Amino acid sequence: QVTEWVRQGYKPGVLSLNLAVKQLNQPDFMAFLLELLSETECLPEWLGFEVTESDVMKNLDEMNAKLCDIRALGIQISVDDFGTGYSSLAYLKRLPVSKVKIDRSFIQDLPQDEEDVAITKTIIMMAENLGLEVIAEGVETVEQRDFLIANGCPNIQGFLYGKPMPSKEMNEYLSKT
Repeated sequence: QVTEWVRQGYKPGVLSLNLAVKQLNQPDFMAFLLELLSETECLPEWLGFEVTESDVMKNLDEMNAKLCDIRALGIQISVDDFGTGYSSLAYLKRLPVSKVKIDRSFIQDLPQDEEDVAITKTIIMMAENLGLEVIAEGVETVEQRDFLIANGCPNIQGFLYGKPMPSKEMNEYLSKT
């Protein structure tokens, strides 16, 4: 679908896809991925894979090697649900990730909840210091958006901007922008 949107002249941005460890652990995953990219004529830079923090930490060395192979293709890697697992910053800096996504559980009570404010600001600062892009997920209110932007997180995902939609509706949306 992304390839088709590009052919139509749209600039849909990077399509982020959740990648389960079960998929990544399939022995033929890389061959499947390469074949799929070839068949669809989708460029790797049009894609981003999101892996959950807890999944990556289960077998860090093996996951790191596999994620490095994917990153070498030009596909972006993001750590999803950041802050909910038990990752070590020492491990995070070793992974081939370019983005961290602040889990919605820290966003939902912003800017009223002081603990969520402190955690969110810390994640934003940490990501910036590590040279990582940071994305806040689950943004539903103008107040949340304004807090995030004011604190250095302009990348926002959530119902404030739009709900998931089928490709036909997305075509109509892209044609208007």
